[in-house]
Amino acid sequence: MQPSLKKRLLIVSLALLIQFNYSIATRVLTGGIIPKLPIDVFPLEVIWVIPYALWYPIIYAGGTWLLLKSDARLFKAFAAGFTLTCILGVLTFYFFPTYIIDPPLPGADFFSKTLLFLQSIDGDYAAFPSAHVYVTTIFALFYNRWYPKFRWLWLFIYVMIALSTLFTHQHYILDAVGGTIYAWVGYRFGIWWVERWQTKITRQKAVE
Repeated sequence: MQPSLKKRLLIVSLALLIQFNYSIATRVLTGGIIPKLPIDVFPLEVIWVIPYALWYPIIYAGGTWLLLKSDARLFKAFAAGFTLTCILGVLTFYFFPTYIIDPPLPGADFFSKTLLFLQSIDGDYAAFPSAHVYVTTIFALFYNRWYPKFRWLWLFIYVMIALSTLFTHQHYILDAVGGTIYAWVGYRFGIWWVERWQTKITRQKAVE
């Protein structure tokens, strides 16, 4: 049975409400650690603010398309997986607080000003896992399942967004890896959930 658009919007809104706690966490948390590793040697390259900023329209467009065009099975899997990923991320933010140290920007050019603006939005806390990465990853995984012939495009988007978090020094390597793992767990959960739901429906029809 295809869920109505109203029901889809409600489900997605609840997941986004959970994810909104990211913005709260970045402003209210204190203490914690900097999840920086010795291999975090990426130089600051403000040009990478372009893919970092493009994350917003890409995700909004991808979310809208999925909301309107995906079939019931894919939507249910995505909704379950995305919700779990957001829950895991938010719980980690609050119970294991991490933060970044914003780097000094090299100038007053357009890219530096854009990065400075995004720094003010993102805040310093909730570094691990990277929300940029886990949201991108779970979208890429489900879009790869939906449109497998474009798998290289989804992989490209994932790699560019992940690298942009490192080259803009908005995240560390551990944050990107953690975001990827969290999204994979959410993806696998979503697939399991919808298969369980489908099995339940099949059994009910068999009994009837």
